[in-house]
Order: sequence, then structure tokens, then C-alpha cells
Amino acid sequence: MKTIDIEWRHLRVEGETCERCAATGALLRELVANLNRECAPRDVRVTLTETPLGPESVEESNRVLIDGRPLEAGIPAIRVGSSACASCSDLTGSDEQCRTLELDGRTFEVPPAYLIRAEVCRLGGCC
Repeated sequence: MKTIDIEWRHLRVEGETCERCAATGALLRELVANLNRECAPRDVRVTLTETPLGPESVEESNRVLIDGRPLEAGIPAIRVGSSACASCSDLTGSDEQCRTLELDGRTFEVPPAYLIRAEVCRLGGCC
């Protein structure tokens, strides 16, 4: 069986995460469940590893890696940016900038499911 690991790095302070990261986590849990149903007939399993980060690593927060590579590495048109995040700022007590992804003139605060799915499908050949 082939396994594809999705790692999600996110800020966690005293058990809490920011709103953007919470949305990404919910998206990833649902997406991994759907991908496993879709890919099982081709003997491909998708796992999700959640890696909590402290405030000192906030610049890495809300990063998605697929088999150890950042999502944007597999889709060269994606650019990484950042924008102010009031939710992270509330958690850390400092003004924070959180990762965004930019593609085709659009900015995403939460990585889109279709981009993650496309990369998993490309690597796994299962969907």
C-alpha cells in the first residue's frame, strides 16, 4: 500500500489555534477522509499529521506539506505571501502576519482543498 502523508503545521497556544488554522484543520480532516474513500480502491492511503507550533514559529503556521514538500513546491504558480491575522495576534499578544497562498490573482488565507487534492492525486495516481 502506498501512503501519502499530509503534514499540517499550525500555531497552538495553550491548546488554542487561530481561526485560519482552525478552518484549515477542518478542511484537511474532511479532505483526508474523502481522499481515503476515493483512493482505497487503488491501494493508496492518505494520512494527516498535525504539528503544533509555538509563537516563536508563527511564520511556519498554516503550512501544508505533502510527503514532506510544501504544497507550493508541487504547484509552481503558487506564491507564498502573508497578511495580518488578528486571531494569531490575540493568541500571541503581538501583531502577527500569517501565511497566505496567491494563485491566479487570488489570495487564500486557507489553502484551497482543490489544490491539496490535485497534488495528492498527482502523487498517488489514485483520483
